Amino acid sequence: MCGLAGIVRYTAAGGDPGPADARLPEAWLDVLDESIRPRGPDDAGRFRDRVELSTGVTADVAMVHRRLAIIDPAGGAQPMSVGGSNYRGRIAVVFNGVIYNHEELRKDLKSARHRFTTDHSDTEVLLHGYRELGANLPESLDGMYAFAIWDARKGEVLLARDPAGEKPLYACTLPDGSGQAFSSSAAGLDRLLELVRGEKARVVHAVEWVARGAGGDTPIEGVHELPPAQRLRIGPGSGAGGALVSLKPRRHWSAPARADGGRRSPSHPLTVDSLDAMLSEAVRSRMISDAPLGCFLSGGVDSSLIAFYAQKVMQERGRYLETFCVKMPDGRYDESMHAKHVATALGCKHRTIEVKSRPADDLVGLIGFLGLPLGDSSLLATYWVSKAASKKVKVALSGDGADELFCGYERYVAGRLLGRYGALLRLAPLSVLSAKDPKSRRSKLRRLVTAARAGGYHDLVQIFPAKALRRLLKGPAGGAYLHELGRTRDPARDDFLRYLPDDLLRKVDTASMFCGLEVRSPFLAKTVVEAALAQPYRVLMPGGERKGLLRALARRHLPQSVVDRPKMGFAIPVGDWFREDFGGMGELLMDHLNSADPWPGLDVAIRRRRVMRMLAQHMSETHDHSQRLYNLLVLSIWAQQRRDRVATGAPERGEPPGGIALDDDESEENGPPRGFGAGRSRSAA
Repeated sequence: MCGLAGIVRYTAAGGDPGPADARLPEAWLDVLDESIRPRGPDDAGRFRDRVELSTGVTADVAMVHRRLAIIDPAGGAQPMSVGGSNYRGRIAVVFNGVIYNHEELRKDLKSARHRFTTDHSDTEVLLHGYRELGANLPESLDGMYAFAIWDARKGEVLLARDPAGEKPLYACTLPDGSGQAFSSSAAGLDRLLELVRGEKARVVHAVEWVARGAGGDTPIEGVHELPPAQRLRIGPGSGAGGALVSLKPRRHWSAPARADGGRRSPSHPLTVDSLDAMLSEAVRSRMISDAPLGCFLSGGVDSSLIAFYAQKVMQERGRYLETFCVKMPDGRYDESMHAKHVATALGCKHRTIEVKSRPADDLVGLIGFLGLPLGDSSLLATYWVSKAASKKVKVALSGDGADELFCGYERYVAGRLLGRYGALLRLAPLSVLSAKDPKSRRSKLRRLVTAARAGGYHDLVQIFPAKALRRLLKGPAGGAYLHELGRTRDPARDDFLRYLPDDLLRKVDTASMFCGLEVRSPFLAKTVVEAALAQPYRVLMPGGERKGLLRALARRHLPQSVVDRPKMGFAIPVGDWFREDFGGMGELLMDHLNSADPWPGLDVAIRRRRVMRMLAQHMSETHDHSQRLYNLLVLSIWAQQRRDRVATGAPERGEPPGGIALDDDESEENGPPRGFGAGRSRSAA
């Protein structure tokens, strides 16, 4: 896993492109490079090229890469290119992620007379795969990836992103319309546009980030995220209307729909036996690594199943799986004892890490690294376990995606109730339903009734539902946003397509890459995803039991206590931390909300009096506004960081703010010792 960035720029026929290093200045590349630096601590490289096309158009390209060396450390340096001085055949690639079927693809390509120079680099498979398949390459890949391939013959760059959206990829048009920039980092493109223009990009569509705490696109004008399962060909324009750049997006994978909305069986029904085989193979394929590999373990069904299969593979190799869990300071949110119990039962080498970090500092650093106002408080917990794991391994397996694919959330039951009984729920009186404690049954029923009257399931899952959003924002922005969402009859599928990539996978990528760790999720294997999304709810939730099919599988391999334990989630007690000022969180909240301009530059107006009322209610413990206040805090951190950022030049060097203190003497371990072979890296020329 790595970080990538680049720029392609065109000069019209008859125009003078000038020197290549002036057309694409090093200062521009420095800004992009610095934003992805934490993603790749092992190696760095740059690539430049210029070609004059038969049309007379001149194409300049520059690509930068930061590498976390995991597959073929000695031979996989990037940017990687083939074709040498023959520009008509020259191809170069920068790549973030891993291709799990690269060995099979390499064999096929060798049979087609492609000559490889590396021993087993999956990056080189992309190069030769593109030479063989062209823009259709992503359709043959099983992996998590974002990549950019430069084709000198066409003067084109091909961008592509994996089906689930595990790896990020952003792009923007240069201010003069002459080209495109792309990056693993939205923050990098935001800074690049500021450097080129001399002024900051405007904030747009902030209402979605206010309401959800996440968005399907960035709130930075001109910076767009390539959607999951999409490829984008960037090439020279036709010249019509003066357009210098041609953009050709296309999906390379589509999520299957449930047959008849779940009223009949799919063509390939999923059983416990078939799911067992799929997950076993998915885990095995995601354990290819020349660097140390471990597993996140919370003690819940999802991560425990992954640990079970991974431990079997490690035992075949004569080793033991190393697992990691964070011990939370609040016992109500601490799963470390459950994780230790599972690790002992499976025979893993387990580490329990106590948080000795300052959450306020970590949060500021994480938002600065991401460059987006992601309002998911579990970002902190994910960062802490990633930081601890990164001191021992370079790769960690996780259970992400299981809840969305196998219906693990309580809200899916509510979503089905909304679909079936929405008309009746709209008639229920709200006056008898309390809203003070969001975890109480009365409050949950109130939310259900309110959602039935507003946007259905989408309204149910907002941090600020329709009514609360209208109270918070001035003007019609909130109502217009919720109206555009529409309703859904398949909440789990909707979450897979929206919530998973926009929130959860963005969170995991940010938290892990902030400390140079690659996280892989076997549940997001194509075979598992396609099978699960095609199943009726009655197969996934037999008898109405959430994640019932997956639990039936877990009963085969895990202790009964693990299967029967209620779901906790990877949450932190942020509401209590605000009240108690744990780790500076209360002070951080007050400093931002009491500042002269808490949310500078947003394209929506937040009613400050409403926010202060929420704050007073929360601090007096008459209401729990934990997540809403957290989301408003993150928005404020992000907006003020952008306002205060110096426009000239790259970000300061050095480790980003935040960290975790890991004292091995105070970490709990169990299971037999094991050793890993350390990966090697080499510098790119």
